[in-house]
Amino acid sequence: MPLGDVAGEALSGAFRFIARIVFEIVVDVILRGTGAMILRLLHPKHEPGETAAIMTGLVFWGTAITVFFLVFRMGR
Repeated sequence: MPLGDVAGEALSGAFRFIARIVFEIVVDVILRGTGAMILRLLHPKHEPGETAAIMTGLVFWGTAITVFFLVFRMGR
């Protein structure tokens, strides 16, 4: 096995590991965490499901980014 193949496999594994960490941070912390917090505020006695929390977080962040962009554009 040539040295280039070994180095390529090592870099591929490192990039896959970094991508997995970034994905976990974005999905788990930002999307699911925000969505779960919003759902707990709306229904305090009900524990939110994982899919509902992720979808709620996605809608929230999509709306927040859209509103920020629209306000920024109107200010110019």
